[in-house]
Amino acid sequence: MNNLEQPQEPHYWDVFPKLIRVSRSPFVQRIPLSIRGLPEAPVFESSNPNVASVDEDGNVECGFVPGAAMILVWDSPERLSLRHVQVEVYGGGVSAPVEVPS
Repeated sequence: MNNLEQPQEPHYWDVFPKLIRVSRSPFVQRIPLSIRGLPEAPVFESSNPNVASVDEDGNVECGFVPGAAMILVWDSPERLSLRHVQVEVYGGGVSAPVEVPS
């Protein structure tokens, strides 16, 4: 038997939904992301926080500003494996955002 470590088999994991498409709104639109599989400790980041932001728990907020963003999700802080969610916010004649009480 050889002393070399066997390569680890890749673990399945993914994030859903793959696409978030909403119309511009004066209200906060919160969409929770769902992680399937067993990533170590997912790390979330938005490519365009003005259009869509994401918190450390994977909750996306969007709808105030028309445009597009990608939510990037890594499997761990080491960022070895990446998944993404596309976000599209379509414009309209909405004025200022309104925060709805929880």
